[in-house]
Amino acid sequence: MRTTFLILLALTTLPVVAQQEGDVSHGATVYGVTCGRCHQARSPLERSDNEWVTIALHMRSRANLTGRQVQAVLAFLQATNGDAREQAPDLADDSTTAQRPLERTSERIDAGRALVTARACIGCHVIGGVGGAVGPALAGVVQRRGLAFVRQKIANPALGNAATMMPRFGLTAEEIDAVIAYLETLTTTP
Repeated sequence: MRTTFLILLALTTLPVVAQQEGDVSHGATVYGVTCGRCHQARSPLERSDNEWVTIALHMRSRANLTGRQVQAVLAFLQATNGDAREQAPDLADDSTTAQRPLERTSERIDAGRALVTARACIGCHVIGGVGGAVGPALAGVVQRRGLAFVRQKIANPALGNAATMMPRFGLTAEEIDAVIAYLETLTTTP
């Protein structure tokens, strides 16, 4: 009875998670490093927001997470857990879309930077020497992998890795190109 009361108290007093950039990025890092330590990497889309709240509260004691870490993980999961019906189309079979020229304007680059920030890419990827180690560093990724591949990978993260924890963000083709235009500005340090 006491345990049930404590769980109900935790659920009713858990504040609505603010999806601020810092919380989302921190949450992505905790999710990738702490949760990934014991569990196979999973996409946030595998569960609903309510299911993630239940899991996070359960794992708080199991993984010895602080309340701040749990809130940050939930902020990351909620920020990336879009409705599956709104997900971007798979570009893997659309060679016309995958091969189209990339427009590189300052407005598009700024829009891409804003999307990378809003989607907390830094939680799993290193950008400018900072970030998580779950995914590859993003500096030079377009040059290494090619424009068509990066377009397809952002649209369908499971491309080449069905077990990826990177979610489908539901970005439009224009938003994907904005992200890529920004990624092209990231340089590797010698």
